[in-house]
Amino acid sequence: MASGIISTGNLTIGGAKIYFCSTIADPRCIPVSSASIQTSSYSLGNIVTSDITPEVTYVQHYSSSNGKRVLDKEVAVTSQINIGFTFDEMNVNNLSKFFLGNTVASDIQVLQNTVDEGCANLVVKTDIGQDITYIIPKCSIRPDGGLSLNAEDWFSGPMQMRCLEYLSGDQSMASVNATFLVSPFGRLSISDL
Repeated sequence: MASGIISTGNLTIGGAKIYFCSTIADPRCIPVSSASIQTSSYSLGNIVTSDITPEVTYVQHYSSSNGKRVLDKEVAVTSQINIGFTFDEMNVNNLSKFFLGNTVASDIQVLQNTVDEGCANLVVKTDIGQDITYIIPKCSIRPDGGLSLNAEDWFSGPMQMRCLEYLSGDQSMASVNATFLVSPFGRLSISDL
């Protein structure tokens, strides 16, 4: 792939898959072996749409002289990365996450799990272009709008994953812990690029 230059080899078309594990910084979040969260057990199924949005809030400082204000300094005071996505597979796992619930047999106890944290992989598989994997050691997942129950279209549910800062972990897995501490908001796998 051409990098650093303008090239049609840098164009990409494809879709996302999201894998979520309810354990923060689970070693299986690093997809380097057959023990990976990238299995159907952790998949959120068909993802209709997805987007990654870095959000940064800045505080600005202005100096004034001769009646004119000019911006002379800008500092980031908050930053976060959000991943918005919409699922259309109405299964117990997805509906439980959407309704912030606990699953008991085939029932979902609504609003019983209002904080759903874990680790995730966002995998972008492409028809044209390069594949990308975003490895996220700590994140929360929650609904982000209404569950669409349209009689003339597929039902779908908007969700949001927020990447949280990973600060510490299980010292018995020192190498995994060190890997996540170096990039506490996750990292993009460049092995695919």
